[in-house]
Amino acid sequence: MLFRRKRQVPESVGFQIGRRFDNRPLVLPWPNMPHALVSGLTGSGKSVTCHNIIGQLAAFPDVAIVGVDLKRTDMTLWAPRLTRLATSPGEADDLLDELRRLIDARTQTLSEFGALRWNPSFGPWMVIVIDEYAELSAVDTSGLSGQPSKQLEAHFRAARTTRQIRLANVSSIARLGRAVGFTLIVATQYPTVEVLDQQVRTQLDIRLMHRVASEEQVAVCLGSGRASTISAKSIPVSQPGGLWVVGTPDSPEPVRGRADFVSADAIRERAASTAHLQWPAETVFSAEPVVEEVF
Repeated sequence: MLFRRKRQVPESVGFQIGRRFDNRPLVLPWPNMPHALVSGLTGSGKSVTCHNIIGQLAAFPDVAIVGVDLKRTDMTLWAPRLTRLATSPGEADDLLDELRRLIDARTQTLSEFGALRWNPSFGPWMVIVIDEYAELSAVDTSGLSGQPSKQLEAHFRAARTTRQIRLANVSSIARLGRAVGFTLIVATQYPTVEVLDQQVRTQLDIRLMHRVASEEQVAVCLGSGRASTISAKSIPVSQPGGLWVVGTPDSPEPVRGRADFVSADAIRERAASTAHLQWPAETVFSAEPVVEEVF
């Protein structure tokens, strides 16, 4: 069993990522935040909202953050604070496999301690950020061009099987992760039923919808019953950062808001200033629980 001394930190009741249109703070719950969906077209503010969330959570010493960024753009700025960052399909598959095994290990820890829910005294809260989910859910066809047809067909079959395993791991994280201290944050430009598997989609309780392209995407983000009253054009191009939020304790129904702007320089500064709080991968993914002696 690993021991880590930790200064006691007062429990938070949430963190602010912007403001509602009535100027009240736009707050997400913490700790044990529900899984979340962040959606929006390029330039709508989706990435800024993700940066806001990561930047706020980065300051918590009992939070380990891992990321999947197959575009190799936004998440790389947070590398100094991240426990792991996957930027290729192979790295993403390895990370998701490890997270799935960690769920089993943490479930065993709960059983050994007779606990029903995760407590940071057992180890850090885990935050998993996937940006862009459409890239993760696609069949990886890299390196397949120019091969003979028979080999190409075999590679496609293998790639489709790998995709099924990958999405099954994400589904398991979404369904089983909350009980063991996991929070999954899925970001996508394409919130459609084809991209977001229903098993994953139904577990994303918090929805942060920036400007999207269609009424179908509104229905996927906010629920089909709300698509009749909230238009895809309800957030104009002239309002970057504007969003609808639903699923937080104080937003059971969709409310309008606007995410705080975060510059690339501010992200680099935040990542550098919180780098000392990074949880090492060998500690986070250890088979042994981390029991913290609080003082």
